[in-house]
Formats: sequence, structure tokens, C-alpha cells
Amino acid sequence: MEIAVPPGYSRLVALDSRQHRKQKLVPQRQRFAARLTSVPLMAAEFVQAARHYPIVFAADTKDSTQFVPLAVTGLEQDINLFMEPGGVWAVGQYLPAHVRCWPFYGAHVRGGKDSEILICVDPDGLAVDGEELFDAEGAPGAALRAAQALIRDLEAARGVTVQLCHELRRLDLLAPFEAHALPKQGREWRVHGMFRVDENRLNALDAEAVQRLMRDGMLSRIYAHLMSLDNFKFLMDRAVARRPVSSNMEH
Repeated sequence: MEIAVPPGYSRLVALDSRQHRKQKLVPQRQRFAARLTSVPLMAAEFVQAARHYPIVFAADTKDSTQFVPLAVTGLEQDINLFMEPGGVWAVGQYLPAHVRCWPFYGAHVRGGKDSEILICVDPDGLAVDGEELFDAEGAPGAALRAAQALIRDLEAARGVTVQLCHELRRLDLLAPFEAHALPKQGREWRVHGMFRVDENRLNALDAEAVQRLMRDGMLSRIYAHLMSLDNFKFLMDRAVARRPVSSNMEH
């Protein structure tokens, strides 16, 4: 069985209460995202995430005809501008579920006719010292129970996210764009490979299509995405405050 490794994870193995019974979780687990310049998002996160990050869409690495939503967290290769010294996420900024979930992940596996969720773990997130994975009886500890609940929430949200991206593609609302700026300090930067909702195409939709987007709760997510694009300015400010920004980064 081959499981696609999500962004920031090194690899995945099935979590086993016998094999991993004595394993513990590494401290400062957010550190794994230090090199992520974008983080996958669920549609349910758009409103909260839009307060802090630009939300964009990118072609799915497994299927270029499909799209996935991302929170942009950096402008230079391998530098997450929301990772503070000490390996913690910037205080006061929304922490995406993808980051909260590590080192755990819910992988879809085929079981007969149906797909089941297998709880996996990134071995890089395990250590001999830290928070317990399992208690003395082999039952999940507090951290693992919280991760299991989060994975269930993510699975419930995944279908809505896929549906949103499908509708944006079906209605031909997504258009490629690049973020480009010339800060007062440092060289110009460009972030490529992103898609956004084209407002002209959105405004040209017929009433039936708009009503369907409203009914399915998608229109509010679309507007959250559009408003979030103003956060590229704040992202640039964070980059300039930290170091001069390099040019022409492929995102």
C-alpha cells in the first residue's frame, strides 16, 4: 500500500498500538512546518485563515486538472514567515489544521468496496522523551485522542473542500496569477503557480449559479478567499522585517 506523503511530512507509517506503545511525541511539533511556504487548507478554515494569510488555489500535484486551496506562508524558498525562533508558530495567527495534525495523518485505504481511514504517523514526530502516545493499558493518550478527533473533523470537511474546488473549475472561475512587488528594502519578488477566483467571471454568473453557490455555502468561502489576497502586503512586510527578499521564487 502506497500512501502519498503530505506537505512537510517526511514519510508515513501506520500507527500501531503495539509497535508504538512506548513512543512519545517530540516537543515543539509545529517546527515541522518551518520550510513550508504554503499550507493546505480546508474550506471550513477560509474565514479564520483569511484574517492572516493569502488563500490561493494550486493545481493538485497528483492530478493537474484538480485544484487544492492553500494558505501562503512564505515568499522565499523553504522559509515559513510564521515560524518564530524556537520552532513555534507566530502568536495570534490562525494555526491551520494541517499543522495542528502533525505528526498524525488520516490516509484513505480501500477496504472492500469502501474507503476507510487509516491513522498514520510521521516517524520524525516520535521520540523517547515527550508526551505519551498511549497510556499503560495501551489506550490512546490525550494528544492522540485530540489528533483522532481532528482527523475526523478533517475528513468531514474534505468533501466540502473537494466540492468547492470542483465547482470553481466547472464554472471556469479560476484564473492563474502571480504576486509581484518591489519592496523598499531588498529585491523584487514574484510568486508563481497560483490561481485565484476571477471576479469578472464571478460577477457574470447567472442567478441560478449564484444561488447554488449561496445555498451550498460556497459563496462566503469565495469572498473570504478574495479578501484574503490583500494579505500579500502583510506577508511582504513580514519578509522585509526578517530579511531582504530574494527574487523570482517559483511557488
